Amino acid sequence: MTESATGRLPAGFDPVTLEVIRMRLDSIVEEMGIAMIRSSGSPVITEAGDFNTALFDPTGRIYAYSDYVQFHIGSGSVAVQNLVREIAGEPLAPGDAFICNDPHTAGASHPPDTNVISPIFHGDELIGWAQSQAHLVDVGGMTPGGFAPGAYDCYSEALRLPPGVKIFDKGEPVEWVRRILLNNVRVPALFWNDVRSLVASNNTGIQRLLATIGEFGLDDFREYTRLSFELAEQVVRDRVAKIPDGTYTAEEWTEHNGHADELYRVACAMTKRGEQITFDFTGSSEQTDGFVNCSYGALVGSVATAVVPILAWDVPFNEGVMTAFEVIAEPGSIVNPTPPAPISNGHLTTGARVSRLVTKLMNDACRGSADETVRGRTQGVWADSWTGGISAGTSDDGEYFVLFNMDGGGMGAGAQPDTDGLDCAGMMTQVNNMLPDVEMNEMLYPVLYLWKRLNIASAGHGAHRGGLGLEFAWTLHGAPSATQTVFAPSAQVVADGYGGGLPGGGSGHEILRRSNVAGLLAAGTVPTDDSLDCDTRDLLAINQSSVRVSAGDVFVQWIAGGGGYGDPLLRDPRRVAEDVRDAYITDHTASAVYGVVLADGAVDTAATARTREAMRTARIGGEPTAPVAADAAAGASAPRRAADGWYCPASGALVSTKDDWRQDAIVTTRVAADRLGEYGVRVRPRGDGQRVLLDEFYSPRCGTLLDARIRVEAATTR
Repeated sequence: MTESATGRLPAGFDPVTLEVIRMRLDSIVEEMGIAMIRSSGSPVITEAGDFNTALFDPTGRIYAYSDYVQFHIGSGSVAVQNLVREIAGEPLAPGDAFICNDPHTAGASHPPDTNVISPIFHGDELIGWAQSQAHLVDVGGMTPGGFAPGAYDCYSEALRLPPGVKIFDKGEPVEWVRRILLNNVRVPALFWNDVRSLVASNNTGIQRLLATIGEFGLDDFREYTRLSFELAEQVVRDRVAKIPDGTYTAEEWTEHNGHADELYRVACAMTKRGEQITFDFTGSSEQTDGFVNCSYGALVGSVATAVVPILAWDVPFNEGVMTAFEVIAEPGSIVNPTPPAPISNGHLTTGARVSRLVTKLMNDACRGSADETVRGRTQGVWADSWTGGISAGTSDDGEYFVLFNMDGGGMGAGAQPDTDGLDCAGMMTQVNNMLPDVEMNEMLYPVLYLWKRLNIASAGHGAHRGGLGLEFAWTLHGAPSATQTVFAPSAQVVADGYGGGLPGGGSGHEILRRSNVAGLLAAGTVPTDDSLDCDTRDLLAINQSSVRVSAGDVFVQWIAGGGGYGDPLLRDPRRVAEDVRDAYITDHTASAVYGVVLADGAVDTAATARTREAMRTARIGGEPTAPVAADAAAGASAPRRAADGWYCPASGALVSTKDDWRQDAIVTTRVAADRLGEYGVRVRPRGDGQRVLLDEFYSPRCGTLLDARIRVEAATTR
């Protein structure tokens, strides 16, 4: 633990002991995850790491949390706290374990994310809880895999397990509970093995924690963990204090609720006063009858997901990190729904929008800080919306299969102040996301991959480029047909850039019906875009279920990219040339977006300077009066505030003396899908209803792109 992350120790405490206990707790929750991976048979756990492990004190405060899935911070905490309240006064014993998955009563992100929580006893005293949570492949309900775009209520989505359902009693399975569970899921053997792996994870944590307490003593353990809480809280509060006081507002939009192609508003007012931040989501859309409602547990986790890497990137995570911010959400809203609202994809749609929204709010707040380190926490917005595909059917050998394809986690990260965004990085809420091996999916399921590559049309262009998403295609191999469920929550309203960086591209699915794939393979030809022919190309809805895929069809999925950082005209021309060489961008993109002229792959420096100057002139409709510095950095297009107003660091030109500099910028507004299409970025256009627009703000004196923001046309919201 660094000095910056600890502050000063009170008298009487040993810093070495503090650090050893803190790191021991971190090691324990990591070992819990290893135990789960080694005992589970599900590739969702073993290949993709879609789980979390944690230790809590008796009241539900976090001792330590593993870094597999970050938004489980909220759902895991709410699950433990609600369990503590539900079973207050009931007898407990070592070896007990409780199971829950209901988002409404247990705080789960969605029904497949199943919690197993076990009490920890030191002698006869309850001293804490071990908690393990993982996405289980099937939990019953109307649709294989637990995602139910067709559901109108939560009762259709899954078997709902509230807090207080005991699954193990003094180390033995509760048989009648086990029978009920296995009678309601499609893959009972896999389900039960995964439940046992969650119990094994908890047992590992309990054994290691008791050994630690035996080494240091219970009293010292309590005192040092209390001190860890206090130190973590103080570091976060110190950084919050460096952000200018004020109220910052922004909005995001959830697309398509499973039934209707409508947009649902996610609004937040972030108020910062002194050392405290409040996130108030009042004004968000009412809950809907589709599966995009976000549970309160997922809401808290999604907020924490964005706040922690921005303000607490080097702080050991425990309950202290959570105390510097408060989350407010109206019951009955899309971010805090009540029964019977369906909820099976709310965390990956609305919850992911919350993380994007908080990132935008923190960008606005951090840019005004006098502290250079805090200003450096700005970034392009991550794609941060899982693009899903679940395939179910019966293979040629008669075995029923459910493939929840974890390739859906291959979305691009937002660009950073000093580098491009990571390609196929996963969600901000799941930075340890792993993509499955092609060979593993082909071995376990009747599919044959045709390609798995970067989605070149997904990057948010900028001085630093947003990360690229993934694109892949497969055809059935060993099954006559499958039923497909899909969701592409970042198709129309894509991730913003920062400080002149452009938004990233969107997600989607397509099926090439009755293709020539079998003939190509029989001839020894590798299928490609150019060689594949088909009768029809079906662009699937953003959310759709019960889609039939037949042998000979080709299923294609592409995944969203992250937003860029800084005006693309500030990107080093040599890096643009490297991007063309490495096939990240085309020659056309190099010249049309970045203003870089290449001759035989090398940069024509003089022609590039002329092209960029002409592009700045075209942006503002006249000759710039302030030149852009030749060595302007990536962040030099984000306006900075001085005593006399806002200026553009790239040229030093004054932009505005008003509180909102945008009032004096030159702005162009276009339909986002059209404008980004001109940049070579693929975004799904909307049909009827509210338009998704792109506002581009330019410095009136130097022609620098200062900001580019996705905006939904004003209309009556649901």
